[in-house]
Amino acid sequence: MKTIIVGLGNPILGDDGVGWKVAEDVKRHLDKYPDVVVECYSLAGLSLMEQLIGYDRVILIDSLNTGNHKQGEVVVFTLDLLEDLTYGHSASAHDASLKTALRVGRSMGERLPADRDVHVVAIEAQHVYDFKEEFTPAVAASVPVAVDKVRELLKT
Repeated sequence: MKTIIVGLGNPILGDDGVGWKVAEDVKRHLDKYPDVVVECYSLAGLSLMEQLIGYDRVILIDSLNTGNHKQGEVVVFTLDLLEDLTYGHSASAHDASLKTALRVGRSMGERLPADRDVHVVAIEAQHVYDFKEEFTPAVAASVPVAVDKVRELLKT
């Protein structure tokens, strides 16, 4: 199964960069998985979908700002469990959700993973718009937990 791990976010926006940090840490532990690709992007929607073409499984790592979890909590789910809030709306192509972008790519014949094969490892964070490269203490403490979650997903 061809797998890509993608750290998402912006490393100069505080906790928003945690996806990159986790991906970089995971990359150091991939001795058993030489065929797994690790990338870091500040992309979403159609641009992100284009990077996933040809992969069977995706592990996305990102910050999450829902207010439904305590700061630093690591949440794992698959894309098929995530509601697509843009479905049925005439949104700009620049604002297309990943679910919509994947559906568009598949309809054009691109080889893309099923939503159930897109795993998300997310860290609840509040400070995702602060111009700084450091994480808040709760988010920094969650990095090794998120790394372990990604490594567990690789074993399945």
